[in-house]
Amino acid sequence: MDIFEKVVSPARRRLWTQGDEFLCGFVARHVDVSWARTSSEVLEAHGYAADDPLFAGEPFVDVLRFHPRATLTFVPATGAVDGGGEGFVGLPPFTGTGFSPTTKGLVPLWWVEPTRVPAGSELWRIHTDGREEFLSAYANVASGWQPGQGRALPSDVCGTFSRWKGVSFLADELENDRVVLASFRPFDGGKATERGLWAHVVEAEEIEDVHALRLTATLNGLRFQVARRWNDGTGTVARLVYIGRDAPSADDAGLERVDAGVYETTARLEDVTDVRGEELVRTTA
Repeated sequence: MDIFEKVVSPARRRLWTQGDEFLCGFVARHVDVSWARTSSEVLEAHGYAADDPLFAGEPFVDVLRFHPRATLTFVPATGAVDGGGEGFVGLPPFTGTGFSPTTKGLVPLWWVEPTRVPAGSELWRIHTDGREEFLSAYANVASGWQPGQGRALPSDVCGTFSRWKGVSFLADELENDRVVLASFRPFDGGKATERGLWAHVVEAEEIEDVHALRLTATLNGLRFQVARRWNDGTGTVARLVYIGRDAPSADDAGLERVDAGVYETTARLEDVTDVRGEELVRTTA
């Protein structure tokens, strides 16, 4: 099975150290970028400019390595045709060809739609001299990052879910055809985890379906996916990820660039319109 690799921006890394697990953006197969040994070569391989302000002052670069899962959606990183269609409109050095041009040849790039970090993913740090340093691993939605990081709870509107005994749970596929189910509240068979959730492991054949949850909304004329929501004591606040795939438009709107092609903002839920939710079923029993 292929291993995919994603360069992790400092902004995303800081959120992950708080326990967050949101994943989105451009990725490459590890086998296609294995020649990249130093931090500068890794950035080049993944299509980042050498002077990208996202990494200013960092003497290293972090990468996430993960296996694809049924609920991950990979989209070829190709540009929009004549300014329209479903492709991406990016900033240099994005080429729109679906490849990153490097001194070692072309590297195929994909876009991973907003989701949760897959179970078993590993976070590594690549130094300027090529030394690799293991930082942490994302065990699964029930246990989070290991060794233990922040205590942020998982999103209830983004990621992988499974239906068991007619009830939908946060879920992750494990080894040996098992699935871990997690809930914010106690449930029959569930045990408390160090993350503050309740979890239970079942055989995959007991699962009724596996699906990705997608909640979208419009703010100031732009379309977003809701990555996370919480109550700040006065109402519901949402972290929104721009899904319009038009970087210049996102810049013009003053959105926060947290990664290549990834723009986010925070808004009160009452300020967004046209909220739509859907379950993208990937497998069924």
